[in-house]
Amino acid sequence: MKLCELAQRLALSWEGSADLEVHRLASLRNAGPGDLSFAVSAQHKQALIDTHATAVLVPPALADSAPCPTLICDSPYLAYASASWVLHPDPALVKPGIAATASVHADARVHESAAIGEFAVIDREAVVEAHAVIGAHCTVGAESRVGAHTALMPHVVVAHGCVLGEHCRVQSGAVIGSEGFGFAPSANGWQAIHQIGGVRVGSRVHIGANTTIDRGAMDDTEIADGVILDNQIQIAHNVKIGKNTAIAGCVGIAGSTVVGSSCQIGGACNIVGHLKITDGVVLNAASTITQSITEPGRYGSAVPLMPVSRWRRAYIAFSQLDGLMKRVRKLEQK
Repeated sequence: MKLCELAQRLALSWEGSADLEVHRLASLRNAGPGDLSFAVSAQHKQALIDTHATAVLVPPALADSAPCPTLICDSPYLAYASASWVLHPDPALVKPGIAATASVHADARVHESAAIGEFAVIDREAVVEAHAVIGAHCTVGAESRVGAHTALMPHVVVAHGCVLGEHCRVQSGAVIGSEGFGFAPSANGWQAIHQIGGVRVGSRVHIGANTTIDRGAMDDTEIADGVILDNQIQIAHNVKIGKNTAIAGCVGIAGSTVVGSSCQIGGACNIVGHLKITDGVVLNAASTITQSITEPGRYGSAVPLMPVSRWRRAYIAFSQLDGLMKRVRKLEQK
């Protein structure tokens, strides 16, 4: 694509030869002829000066440091994200139509522009909307809906009674609508609670590989528009996640917790059930959240890494805190 054409697609101005062609993205260090790269800030200035890229995405402050034509943008990282789709269009997972080995129930509704891959199963009264892609070996359960332009990578399960909005991407191994972990104790052991709710996923939601979202016990589990979920996340029954929240890998959220909008949850956080986390909260990785958070801001509870000998002393000291507090109270009383 010519530089001027790419600039028009990205709504950016450019400096240098407009007729130069770029074919792919590459890092500043590894870029060569035909490559487009980007520099975000002054810390990349030397790499920018040394690059062999054909063109670069840069903020105005770095434009004079570039040894090649530039696309000027206030947010090079955002422009790079857009360019990644322009220069590297997503290959069609499945051609429009229904594969010969797919199983589509007679009562299901599949739009003629949708694509159903090999050995996929579309159950009764399920709906697959326009330009949706159902990858090989996927299952869309009874009375579920997959919105327009949503793509399920191979081996995704959407259980019965679940709804996905438009322009979602669901990576392989994800399960949407698995049974919630609900059991009542009895004299004979655990009595399973029939999970009769569903899962409602908004539009423009990304769900990572092997992430599981449990169906609600009675009401639906809800994932709002614009949420991004990394790989291997567990979202329990009746959890609600607000718009544009981002959750990194290996997070576990217990049942009925409500997470607000525009939150950022670091990897391996554990959030207990029935809490409320307000909008705009940032949780450091590996934090354990045992109480509701009512004020926006950054929170963390993980113990920082330290030499094991020091950690052992700290652990012993922690076990002695209760006695130390009692001694301090007695001294204060005196």
